[in-house]
Amino acid sequence: MIPRQISAEEAVLGAILLDGAGYWQVADLLVAEDFMVPAHIALWRVIADLAQQNVPIDIFTVGEKAPALMGLAAGLANSTPTSRNVRAYAEPVATAAILRRVRTAGQRISAVGEGDPLGEAQSILQACAPRHLGTIRHAREFLRESQARMQTRAEAASELIGVPCGIPKLDAATGGWERGDLVILAARPSVGKTAVSLQWALHAAARESAVLYVSLEMAGSHLTDRALAHLSGVHHDYVRRPKLMPEADWPLIMDAATKLARMPLRIDDCSAPTVDQLCARIRQAHAAQPLALVLIDYLSQITPPRANSTNDGIQIITRQLKALAKQLQVPIILLCQLNRDVAGRPRLANLRDSGAIEQDADIVIFLHRPDDSRRERLELLIGKNRNGPLDEIQLHADFRSQRFAETSWEDEPAPILPASRLARRVASQRIPYGDD
Repeated sequence: MIPRQISAEEAVLGAILLDGAGYWQVADLLVAEDFMVPAHIALWRVIADLAQQNVPIDIFTVGEKAPALMGLAAGLANSTPTSRNVRAYAEPVATAAILRRVRTAGQRISAVGEGDPLGEAQSILQACAPRHLGTIRHAREFLRESQARMQTRAEAASELIGVPCGIPKLDAATGGWERGDLVILAARPSVGKTAVSLQWALHAAARESAVLYVSLEMAGSHLTDRALAHLSGVHHDYVRRPKLMPEADWPLIMDAATKLARMPLRIDDCSAPTVDQLCARIRQAHAAQPLALVLIDYLSQITPPRANSTNDGIQIITRQLKALAKQLQVPIILLCQLNRDVAGRPRLANLRDSGAIEQDADIVIFLHRPDDSRRERLELLIGKNRNGPLDEIQLHADFRSQRFAETSWEDEPAPILPASRLARRVASQRIPYGDD
């Protein structure tokens, strides 16, 4: 008699009943809900309970705990040819479960109503993701990856590992923005974090790296105004008030516009998204064109999820963004504010609302103005660097052209007030210079 063909569900359960140690070979891959047959779901739960109580797993211990399942357990153990292939039996069960969840998700998404349809759809899709965490591998396998990366870096034209920001000392400390990293740029309000981050974005995009800048507070057109000032070197206020612009500056603006139009820089100026919506938009942008860098301005503009406290809500956001960076293998730079009562140089404890920001970040950089009477002097303080050194970097800030350059303040000459036509108008009309 030819034995009947057993299903993958029956095979994985039968293999565990033949050798109870098999449970731990697949416990990271399967949960009870991955089985389709109700009796198999019940049997898996009994097996899981026995394993967690450190009780040997076989048809007799299963029957003792759940007498109604003893006949099923005996039949599965007798019909399974071997226990050695338990992982191979489990993989099609997990794949079939994902397929069922995707089909169910499609039905649920089609029934989504008003309110937050994109966020709800993203949450539904997240439930379809595989539950396993990957396979534990011997160190030699990771060693091969390390050696391959070393070889690639040794042969590369640049010493940088990741996407450069254009500030030499910062690039040297970080090696460039690395794939999968979550980077925090923190500052008090109106110090210049938006302007600095935009310079980083433009520097990367000018080198053909696809960049997404998510501007949650500022309109996209205002961001491009700043980009034109940065690329042209023309005073930012001329871009905003072109009637003041000298004729000689118009060609510089037009040249900057041509450069900006050719850069692989995309801007998303959505307002107050949930973290699920934000992740969905970044995934969509990455699917359209693989991204090399994502910048988000800024954390407080993300609609907080439902949580027991503000700290818990922030933790949900930073954990999801860190997970997204790892999944897409793209560095994400997240801007956030410091507490207003910071006295002196900022520290990790000054990150606003939550210690989770510090925990989840690979790099934390503070933008600091040590002396309000010298607004052009800024510091970049690396407060955390998981894969490199801490450092302090002095910057000269030219907010008129939205440019920041590494400098040594000891070598800087005393400031000279500009005597341009614009400066005279600024003095007479009190035109403000925005920093952030």
